[in-house]
Amino acid sequence: MPMLARWMRWFPVAVTVLALAPVHAPALLMFPYKAEAHGITVRSEMPLLPGQIEPILADAQRRLQTSPLADRPAEEHSIYLTRGGWRWDWLAIGSRETFAVTRMFTENTIVNRSDLARNLVFARRTIGSQRSLSSDIAHEVTHSLIRDAFGLKTALTAPKWVVEGYCDYVSGDSTLSADDVAKLEAAHVDHAVAATYHARLRVADILARNGHSVSRLFAEVR
Repeated sequence: MPMLARWMRWFPVAVTVLALAPVHAPALLMFPYKAEAHGITVRSEMPLLPGQIEPILADAQRRLQTSPLADRPAEEHSIYLTRGGWRWDWLAIGSRETFAVTRMFTENTIVNRSDLARNLVFARRTIGSQRSLSSDIAHEVTHSLIRDAFGLKTALTAPKWVVEGYCDYVSGDSTLSADDVAKLEAAHVDHAVAATYHARLRVADILARNGHSVSRLFAEVR
């Protein structure tokens, strides 16, 4: 009985560890295919054909190099490509309708269903359901650059529009076009993707007026 009591006491802890470990170490969920290029390691559920991922990572790196934050020594970043099935549902937790999610305390980015041949990533929503994979990788890695440059506190407390707007600014892309946003607004439809589109434009305007100082952007906007 004492042994059973001890086992029961530790059972909830063991379950919690098993549940959360893959979130911070996604490789535990079996991503058998691997490729490395441009400082990024890619692990995938699907086979990675020779030369398929390199152009996408090269384009993502080109976008990232437009940010002065990319001049700092970078942490090794890992991208996990899912089929958008149960692995995505488990690892994305509360962000299942997004294209990708980057863990705050790690350098791991989990990606929803993608099409490498067309450089696309998909999200489960009717509005803004796809964008280029390379731009989204750049967006997600920028989250890590912000944290590395300004600290975890700033990454957590800066206004969401500044963080998301800057990430999209660096990615050089938005999920919606100007025409898409105009149609939504004409129909009086509020959507988070449209808000991020405007955040990107707002960030671009601030940077144009402050001498393109990212430090001032995050220090002065609260």
